[in-house]
Amino acid sequence: MKVGIILGSNELSRVAYAAMHSAIAVSLDNEVVLFATMDGVKAFLKTPDLRVTDDTSKVIKESREDVFQHFRRAKKSGKLKILACSYASKVHKLDKESYGELVDDIVGITSFSMEVEGGQLVSVW
Repeated sequence: MKVGIILGSNELSRVAYAAMHSAIAVSLDNEVVLFATMDGVKAFLKTPDLRVTDDTSKVIKESREDVFQHFRRAKKSGKLKILACSYASKVHKLDKESYGELVDDIVGITSFSMEVEGGQLVSVW
């Protein structure tokens, strides 16, 4: 099965949830396509820009947990693709060189939709 995850926030707790959901879905032998859009693209910059405004984010930050370890582990399986939204990239003046190694490509919502057509969708805002 395909799982599409739409990440629209750079709040640490939400990025952590998307990372864990990606890792778990991959471990269950699913193909996962994560679409980072709006402020979500900021989480995948070479130097991630993560907001810490909610209580869970504060706890995660204090624990010094590397939430990106879940994405890296899932990517090693070959079953996780991370796509940055072309519109959000344009709005934030980002190009492929702005993103870290986790981002596979910059695409529009139509391309993402075609990638996960018929699959399960999860939105994280």
